[in-house]
Amino acid sequence: MPNITLYHGSDRIIQKPLFGYGRPYNDFGSGFYCTQAPELAKEWACTGDSDGYANCYELQTDGLNVLNLSDGYTILHWLALLTHYRKFQLRTPVMRAGYDYLEHFYLIDLSIYDTVIGYRADDSYFSFARAFLSNTISLSQLSFAMHLGKLGEQFVLKSKKAFGLIEFRSY
Repeated sequence: MPNITLYHGSDRIIQKPLFGYGRPYNDFGSGFYCTQAPELAKEWACTGDSDGYANCYELQTDGLNVLNLSDGYTILHWLALLTHYRKFQLRTPVMRAGYDYLEHFYLIDLSIYDTVIGYRADDSYFSFARAFLSNTISLSQLSFAMHLGKLGEQFVLKSKKAFGLIEFRSY
């Protein structure tokens, strides 16, 4: 994978992303969340009534261990990661059993990866994940729902190595 251009939406200009900073309850845990789509970064940057910035970076990818969830993984791998890192209540025994099953059979250890590429889960898509765990929609319905609209991919820096290889270009 060659050098890639990434964008990060924020309420401020971030010239040097900090390793270890960020919310642990994001889709793939703590990390620096970016996208290759500038329009998506602009959407992330402007929350509520405030303006923001689409920060632009270049990431050197040579030598990085990249987990691309679109390459050889199923929606259940993505869902296992999402339910592992996101905060939500397991309200029923069925939800607990589904969660435990995903953790046991599909959860990927992200500690060995420098970056993760995968779907982003806004609140509406996370409701589909909850519905699947509640056994109110099937796997095929979940898969179909994930492909409705433009969900988008996110690129998450997870390691010190990855943070050392990203360079600010503009905003």
